[in-house]
Amino acid sequence: MSTKRTSSYTHAEDTHLCHIYLDVSHPIIGIYQSKDMFWARVENDYNINKPDFIIELRNKRSLQCRMQTILSAIRKFQGCLRQIETLKLSGVSEDDIMNQTKILLAQDNKYKYGFKFEHVWPILKDMQKFTDNDIATSGSRRESGHFVSS
Repeated sequence: MSTKRTSSYTHAEDTHLCHIYLDVSHPIIGIYQSKDMFWARVENDYNINKPDFIIELRNKRSLQCRMQTILSAIRKFQGCLRQIETLKLSGVSEDDIMNQTKILLAQDNKYKYGFKFEHVWPILKDMQKFTDNDIATSGSRRESGHFVSS
């Protein structure tokens, strides 16, 4: 079986993928589907609903790898943002906080060239897996003020 490397993802493709990922992972359906079924749905929705200016069709392996790269970077950025917010610096703007976060992130060799996913940050920043109260200690999730076993 021969594999053909596809072209790099554009910002528009990243944005489209993130929206599809959030739609498919919606809790009503998302928690009861296998990993393979989940990514098959992402692939199907991504390719069927792609805007006209996105030309290339993507397979589920490509989409999965790209989304893992995006989520990894978003997690790292979110961790740096929390460190900066914990400092509770007075008189700083949101832009200042974001700039300090980028400086902290750049200290990691993997991100020394900067944060490449600012274009999808607004889409994913409020995703449940990145919120403070999503995961508590000892394998429990917090829901409506109560901890439930996961």
